[in-house]
Amino acid sequence: MAGAQAMVKNWSNAPAAVALRVSRQLLRDRILQPKAVTLEDVPSSVDAITPAWWTAILCAETPGAEVIGQRLISASKGTHQRHRFQLTYNEKGKEAGLPEAVFTKSLPTLVTRMMGGYNGTARAEGQFYMRIRPGLNIETPIGYHAAFDRQTLACVNVMEDTAATKNAHFCDAQTRVSREMAEDMIDLLARLHAHLYESPRLESEFRWVANFADWFRIGSLKMKTEHYTQQAVKRASAVIPRDIVDQRNRIWPATIAAASIHETGPRCLLHSDVHIGNWYRTGDGAMGLCDWQCLTKGHWSRDVSYMLSAALTPEDRRAWERDLLQRYLVRLSVAVGSDIPFDQAWDDYRRQMLHAFWMWTITLCHSPYLPAMQTEATTLKTISRIATAMSDLDSLSAVAN
Repeated sequence: MAGAQAMVKNWSNAPAAVALRVSRQLLRDRILQPKAVTLEDVPSSVDAITPAWWTAILCAETPGAEVIGQRLISASKGTHQRHRFQLTYNEKGKEAGLPEAVFTKSLPTLVTRMMGGYNGTARAEGQFYMRIRPGLNIETPIGYHAAFDRQTLACVNVMEDTAATKNAHFCDAQTRVSREMAEDMIDLLARLHAHLYESPRLESEFRWVANFADWFRIGSLKMKTEHYTQQAVKRASAVIPRDIVDQRNRIWPATIAAASIHETGPRCLLHSDVHIGNWYRTGDGAMGLCDWQCLTKGHWSRDVSYMLSAALTPEDRRAWERDLLQRYLVRLSVAVGSDIPFDQAWDDYRRQMLHAFWMWTITLCHSPYLPAMQTEATTLKTISRIATAMSDLDSLSAVAN
């Protein structure tokens, strides 16, 4: 905790100082309009990307191959700017079957750099795709390249465009998750969590992956999320169960207390942001998970609680959650060779609803250094679902116990 406070108090790392430095760089880039042409270049925006840069990052292991054309298919904005590209290769590149449909996530503005660069999430996602993704047996995009500039906070992550390669359809707040889809999602989480479950590699090879408890505390200090969470509870009170609104002063202390399991309990890789908008369904019907910018390590209950409360309707969650949790525990236990008692798992599941709630209260009300990450309608719907789960499961009392 002291380290986190020191980080915030260090002026060179304080949000205002970083924002000033990054603003100056963005102004220089706007004037000079530098182009990315070599492997070492980090494009300041997708406008800086050239066929030579694509060649450098995608053709290095295929002598004679070149990217000779690029076409922007679509663009969207959020915590990153996202772009789909169609690439054209020379004959050598075509013969090698190099990727033609690619997807980029970048940080071309002050707001996106403060969100994804200052908080380190963009770099963590790039590291995931390049260092962890190759060993995972789950449906998630393939990573091709990742680059990050610590000084300017510019970043670009290049990955498979699953909409083109797998006919993937991305879910959103209007998606009705069927029982079959929910089971596939639970199975994916079990495989993800089993991959490095209690592995010493988490503290050696992958020590750069933040512990969830630290990630939560440092982020809360940087972005004053206690304040914004309280604002959000007031603003969303019409869609939050009355018992949760009446106990709003208990929410933040309980959220802090609920983080302790990520330091004391068994740890694994966590996606940490498993709301429905980060899931897709391939043309073959498999559920896939994308957007790994919140990658952390901690207790499995974080992802399971978040996914079931945010992705399912309250009626479906109530009807299915015990069966789905049991399904998850069986699959995880078989994979890691260790049984997890259901009653203990159920209490952990109840407690972690608080951290799912926190992710969406700061989506509704947040620091000016954060962008509008979701529409208000989506945010309120998700807050309502998670708060309803907190009420149904008496999550505040579960933490107290």
